[in-house]
Amino acid sequence: MSKLKLHSLPLSLLALLGVALAGVSASASASPPAGEKPSPPSSSAQSDEVELICHTSDPADCYPKIFQPTHEFQIVHPDQDLPTGLHVRLNIYTGQKEAKINVPDEAVDPSLEGLPVDNSIVIVDPEDSSGSEKQQSRGQPLKPPKNAPAYDPHGKIKEPSQETAEAQDESSAFYKSLAILKKGLDIDQALDMLEEISHDIYYGLKIAEDYDTVRKLFCLANSPSIISSSSSSPSSSSSSGSTSSSSPETTEAGGPSEKDLTRSRLAASIISSTVQNNPKALAEITKHWPTLQQDHCTKSKSKSKDSSGSEPLRTSAFRLLSSLPSSGSPSDSEPIPSIPPPSLTKARISAISGLLKSSLIRQSFLAADGMGHLLQVLLSDASQSQGQGAAEEWEKLRRQAGHLILDNFLDADMGAVLGEWPNATGDVQASDKECASRATSRGDGEKKEGQADCWDWHAKQLADRYKKEGKGGEGHWSWKLWNKLKEQRKNASSNKKDEL
Repeated sequence: MSKLKLHSLPLSLLALLGVALAGVSASASASPPAGEKPSPPSSSAQSDEVELICHTSDPADCYPKIFQPTHEFQIVHPDQDLPTGLHVRLNIYTGQKEAKINVPDEAVDPSLEGLPVDNSIVIVDPEDSSGSEKQQSRGQPLKPPKNAPAYDPHGKIKEPSQETAEAQDESSAFYKSLAILKKGLDIDQALDMLEEISHDIYYGLKIAEDYDTVRKLFCLANSPSIISSSSSSPSSSSSSGSTSSSSPETTEAGGPSEKDLTRSRLAASIISSTVQNNPKALAEITKHWPTLQQDHCTKSKSKSKDSSGSEPLRTSAFRLLSSLPSSGSPSDSEPIPSIPPPSLTKARISAISGLLKSSLIRQSFLAADGMGHLLQVLLSDASQSQGQGAAEEWEKLRRQAGHLILDNFLDADMGAVLGEWPNATGDVQASDKECASRATSRGDGEKKEGQADCWDWHAKQLADRYKKEGKGGEGHWSWKLWNKLKEQRKNASSNKKDEL
């Protein structure tokens, strides 16, 4: 029997055979057994898929979450993520953002060449700016164009919209209240309505424009007892369910009634609201002032009044602690100071403070000894006669009066016009000894009046009193009042020496 011989195969043939066997085994392992489903793709395969944003059920409306740039501009949707390094632009015709692959050496659009651009703003030179530049270089103000409307620093006050039924009712009630007030019918309801709406700058202006309305308000606010007696006319009748000015009122001999004082307070509040932050309304009242200050609300039998029989508004408008007859005083006696309730005095001070923004009215206030009336408020001990509960209210009134003086005459930071009060010629002050002597020798009915030449002494006493009580000191209104008064008094004296 012959022996078999083993022959070794070449190495190259063995390598080829190994590769073939490996491919067969790989394909066999990759194909799943019969009856089994193929396994899902790996996570790495899933990451290669593009995430879409679809706002509708139509697949055609979907777009990639990450913008896919090309070499042409495409719209960039607001909720798409934009990769960095792209050429992005805003289409001025469609208003949409567009982007494409950035090409650094790409040629500029010929239509944009030559335009001066600075920080994405196109600078357009005016056709002819030589004239205005010459005016500015000479420090001259620019001339307004021809037929331009007159400059109004306060702007136009527009009528409130009447689109709603509520606004229409408000407007109707306002004009009805004006008519009622001027005719002297149911003035209580009219005053309530006007006090509520006078804060509006449009309606405040309408109140100020009408002279008869302004006169009526000033007379009500400053002469309550006189108005009550004059408004009791036979022609005024009271309808059922309403309060009329023809209802019985207290006469001058008996002093003002409670209804008079309420009307006076409401009228003063309306004046205050009308002129507060409303320069146009104040300007209208200033126009009325030359006539208004000469007006007399009614006739009076008092011998202390002028030849026309009653006190003119140029003085009564600034009287705070009114010189009205006290209840029970004889009708033929001279009137003595009457102390009104704090709420009325507060409303009057607020009205005066607003009116003093007018230079013309401010000069009338000083001529009518308005500062003397304010001094009466600062020194008044009315809370003792009106009960313990009024003490706090009168303390507020003193602070209000002090701030009125600071804001209008002494503190330039608050808009005061300096130099009008005090002045070196008309406000000569008595010595401290003389003022102290007057304060101790005069009776309670006298020592609060005729003290204009002791203003400085009283201001210092007031500041010292508050400091001793632990309420005053630096920063308190009384301390500011005294120091600002000293400062202005010193400036007034210095200016007088310079003139000499």
